[in-house]
Amino acid sequence: MGGARPALAQSAHDGVYVSVSAFVDIKRFSGDPATNVLDGQAFGGGIALGTSLAPRWDLELGVDVPAVTTDLHPRSVTLRRSIFTLQSRTRNRPSSVTALIRFRGAQRGRVQIGYLGGLSLLRLHRQFDTEAPAGTPAALIPRPHESVDYGTAPAIGVDARVDVNAHLSIVPALYLSAFSLQDVSGVLVRPRVAIRWTF
Repeated sequence: MGGARPALAQSAHDGVYVSVSAFVDIKRFSGDPATNVLDGQAFGGGIALGTSLAPRWDLELGVDVPAVTTDLHPRSVTLRRSIFTLQSRTRNRPSSVTALIRFRGAQRGRVQIGYLGGLSLLRLHRQFDTEAPAGTPAALIPRPHESVDYGTAPAIGVDARVDVNAHLSIVPALYLSAFSLQDVSGVLVRPRVAIRWTF
């Protein structure tokens, strides 16, 4: 009887699970970091659905939606001996849908480490406009514009499942993906904490 206990503990988490997570979205785009208006950090939330494929192997599909980050860049414009200070504003949000395969290492007590790899579908929404003080001639204010780009990005990660009971787990994790879109490339780093329920 005693020799069957590890197998029972291992199988308790072999099944379908759903998780919700909170993460920090750390964005680093190509170019000079001192002038890059797309870099930034923001909080976000995610939801994922997964299932075990085989002992120690999982398949997971997740959606991550971070908050929008905003960069304000002041510049001065002179017109007819008058100086106007404008604020160029850039907002962006990289949302993603990610499919991952996880290999679960041997469980140590209540903790089990997972190693993840897969592919993300990235949606980068960018908005550009200019804030100007009252009385600024309209000719000095650029027209606002926005763009939406899509691309795929390889993704890797590592997590640690900490069991609370047979169904509930707390899962701290770190996900990373590198992307290249039409005119920008960069890296997303997303440390997170998830609550997972296994059915």
